Amino acid sequence: MFFLYNNIVLFLIQRKLFNMKKHLLSVMVLCGSLINSQTYSNGNLSTGSTTSTGGVAPTGYTWSEVQAAAGNTTIGSSAIYNNSLTSNFRLADDFVVPAGQKWTITSVEALGYQTSSTTYPFDQINLRIWNGVPGGAGAIVFGDTTTNLLNTANSVDYKIYRIGNGTAATNRRIWKLSANVATSLNSGTFWVDFQAHPTNDASAFFPPVTIVGATGPSGANALQYNGTSWVAFTDGGSLAPQAVPFLINYTVATLSTTETRQYDSRLVIYPNPVKSSFKLSIPQESLNAKTDISIYDLGGRKVKSFKMAESYDISSLEKGVYLLKVNDGTTNKVTKIIKD
Repeated sequence: MFFLYNNIVLFLIQRKLFNMKKHLLSVMVLCGSLINSQTYSNGNLSTGSTTSTGGVAPTGYTWSEVQAAAGNTTIGSSAIYNNSLTSNFRLADDFVVPAGQKWTITSVEALGYQTSSTTYPFDQINLRIWNGVPGGAGAIVFGDTTTNLLNTANSVDYKIYRIGNGTAATNRRIWKLSANVATSLNSGTFWVDFQAHPTNDASAFFPPVTIVGATGPSGANALQYNGTSWVAFTDGGSLAPQAVPFLINYTVATLSTTETRQYDSRLVIYPNPVKSSFKLSIPQESLNAKTDISIYDLGGRKVKSFKMAESYDISSLEKGVYLLKVNDGTTNKVTKIIKD
């Protein structure tokens, strides 16, 4: 009887685990972005430690250089308000929670600068999450335009200087604005929009996603609120659609654990969709010899694993949508990859 009971219990556990695995989709999609605009390739901000004319960044920093050769001129765009409300701007971009997933979000982080500031220049950030396009069919599912969500302890120097083409200047230091968020989202397309307030009530700016040699990521569709309406966020020179770099920190349940993950819009796959091989732009803090790159199918099965390399071959994979995960030993950064 004891043997029969044990076997019945074991069968029930195995069947439950099978059903859980059968219905569990692998983690996330990136923009959001992280990843932006369906492919979530809105991501990178750093263009390296050397300018296009050979200028070397200060130790520990990299540049974010406007891609003038591609026709771009925009160094940064406004997403701030002042006390008199003569300035009232916001920036917004989209991200996707994939089918079968539920994200519990703990913070969203924006990236901005105030010209010539050497100390942290912001004292407020408000933020909203929409289940559709802001100002359109979307409805607000989290946040408002008045509550200050700034987490000062996590809002730090981002170790990047924003510069014009070829100009090795250090007067536009990028800072991270970490906003406390407490919400859970089921699968779907969402938009995040934010607005900051500079401590000195003056101007401040937020650079777009920057990719060497490109006017912007494929599928970019960010928006800017100009005080009266939402309009497309485009570059002032090339008029190309732009994307907004941001990070989302969240947890998602897997088969046996709840894993903390980071949707990082700086994690960029190109090209994406991929026919045979791709290159990967990885945030500076994840560039180390221990970093692992893995690809999972939507059933949660690991199908490819790589160490850091110049390019990654996935020609043997079937066409479809996969999850790419970058594990640097501290953070699991994730984004969606499409095999064509």
